[in-house]
Amino acid sequence: MEQAEKHLKIGLYESSLSTEAAAYVRYFSHLLGSPPHLLPQNRGTNGELRTASNDDLDNLDLLLCWEAKREWWQRVLRIYPVFRTLNRTVSSVLVVRQIRWPLRRILLILRADESDEAAIQWLRRLACPARATVFILPIVPPVPAMYRHGSLPLHTDITLATHTSSGARMRRLISLCATWNIQGELLLHNSEPQRRMEWAITTSNCDLIIISDEPERWILRQFFGELTRPLLHRANRPILIAKNTETHANRLFT
Repeated sequence: MEQAEKHLKIGLYESSLSTEAAAYVRYFSHLLGSPPHLLPQNRGTNGELRTASNDDLDNLDLLLCWEAKREWWQRVLRIYPVFRTLNRTVSSVLVVRQIRWPLRRILLILRADESDEAAIQWLRRLACPARATVFILPIVPPVPAMYRHGSLPLHTDITLATHTSSGARMRRLISLCATWNIQGELLLHNSEPQRRMEWAITTSNCDLIIISDEPERWILRQFFGELTRPLLHRANRPILIAKNTETHANRLFT
């Protein structure tokens, strides 16, 4: 049986929001049943967000982060200041780009890993009260060496096979969606991972993307494969990056 949901703490920096952005914050606060907590605002010279103390970030469950307008040289060099904010906090981060609400369609990207549990928890918290339709994209991160030498297949059956742990998680998720009375659809497409994510965004026409985070260290991301940062490079809509912390200790797949 699931534990009772604790009171969530939502943080944001911006003290002066547009009418549309303020309505978006109120909507998310209503879905999560938690008023937003205003953090001290301080932007660095490169546009990244800073705070006086890391405690401001570490005590949050979710940080709402409006992506700052990038300078021309940042666009050329593919530099995203939001990456630094993402690396500095242990809380989950909602990167707001194109404001889309109410939430009618949510895309959940699963990487066939235990870290998916944090993403599924956020899916439940948002999809249930919003009564959103969920689109599920199972995907294997692009481990460069394996793809280069052709030893890891691109086909989706690797994530759905009955003998794999990822297949068991997928069936468990489908069962949970039925329990939560969430309407879901499985998206299957055999292509390179980044193209598969782009196809899923277009196909689902989603209002929000949920995906679990990857290791902060560059070498680990290269070894295990990246999905989150390539997604942040390409997607033009809100992305919730779920982090597995002690505050999200409910484990669904036990």
